[in-house]
Amino acid sequence: MARKLPFLMLILLQLALLPHSQCLNSESAGFSLRLTRRDLPDSNSFHQRLESTGHFPDVIRPRITRADYIFTIDAGIGTPSSQKPFIFDLGSELTWTQCTPCVNCFQQNYPLFDPKRSRTYRKLPRNHPLTRWTTSFARYNNGAFTFNIAYGSGQTSTGIVSIETFSFPSHRRGPEIIPGVVFGCANNQQGYFSSMVTGVIGMNRSPVSLISQMRSLSARRFSYCFPPINSPVNTTRLRFGSDIKKIEDLQGTRFLSTRDYSYRVKLLGISVAGRRLDLPNRSFPRGCTLDTGCAVSRIETRVYSEVERVLIQHFNRFNLTRLPPGSISRGDLCYSPRPGFINYPNMTFHFQGADYGIGPKNLFLFLDNRFCLAMFPDKITILGAYQQQDVRFVYDIGNQKVLFREEDCSQDKA
Repeated sequence: MARKLPFLMLILLQLALLPHSQCLNSESAGFSLRLTRRDLPDSNSFHQRLESTGHFPDVIRPRITRADYIFTIDAGIGTPSSQKPFIFDLGSELTWTQCTPCVNCFQQNYPLFDPKRSRTYRKLPRNHPLTRWTTSFARYNNGAFTFNIAYGSGQTSTGIVSIETFSFPSHRRGPEIIPGVVFGCANNQQGYFSSMVTGVIGMNRSPVSLISQMRSLSARRFSYCFPPINSPVNTTRLRFGSDIKKIEDLQGTRFLSTRDYSYRVKLLGISVAGRRLDLPNRSFPRGCTLDTGCAVSRIETRVYSEVERVLIQHFNRFNLTRLPPGSISRGDLCYSPRPGFINYPNMTFHFQGADYGIGPKNLFLFLDNRFCLAMFPDKITILGAYQQQDVRFVYDIGNQKVLFREEDCSQDKA
């Protein structure tokens, strides 16, 4: 979500995420946070919200909680600690929360963080080792580093880069405490943000991200598994280090080197209904970015047109009635199914060294009287949260790769 923050609103499965904890020996490092799904109050149709959403963050073992496609994680800030829910975002680097005094803050269901009431708060000093990694989003002026982050879906956040103690509910030993975390004390936000969150937890590969600042506590590895959106289970765990279960038959692919520290992998091609699309060479020059802050997947526009053509051809064989384009939302491909219809196609993303299968339940959004392709055309290709349901992901930053396999994620309960 980095710089493209979330898909806002509808957001997607956002995982509110991440824990901070005391530094442990890397050999024994391991813990989990709860990720929680929170239901958004908006009355717009689910499909419309999916389309209008951008990237939003996500959650951890700390517990991951689903909120109508947003997964959040609770974290404590300051001393004494003040609990706040955050969006967990694999695309963002800087973690931030709204603070007082606030010039323009979005409405939130929790008190603003007041740095004057914390014994451990301080502004980021110029000699801090992480200042060299803040130049892409912050500038030093009048005795403080001021950050300004703009997300692709239109939101912006501005404030003071600071240092504070973070704590996270843990599955053991009480709260995990991480002192000296570099974060943003935000006091001027523009655009839509849900009142169910107070900010974002950045989880990309940047030295400033939370996962990097956790150091040996995480062993630079984390894992999550999103339950289906129609599951009564709305919480799961964001696991770190040795708390990640050993799983057989994992597929894996390496991360590409990127300037934005995103989780981008090499995408070689796409298959629909078992047939590889005939695409020009270098159809995916920027690869495919894995982003839980993105509600649904995006596919590069020219490739999306071919995907759409093949799907239309597939459903025409069964004489299904396509709804007029634009009748539901921009860029949609929707049909009215016949009773008993079961011939839904699947899709495969062919990564370098691994194939990522997307079955019908993750490929289409099923509504009362229609089903729609849960993907949209864009400038880049993104594997969003909706297409990550019931798949175990393990991000191994130290070895620069991601591992995955299908799993019943409703069993990974908080």
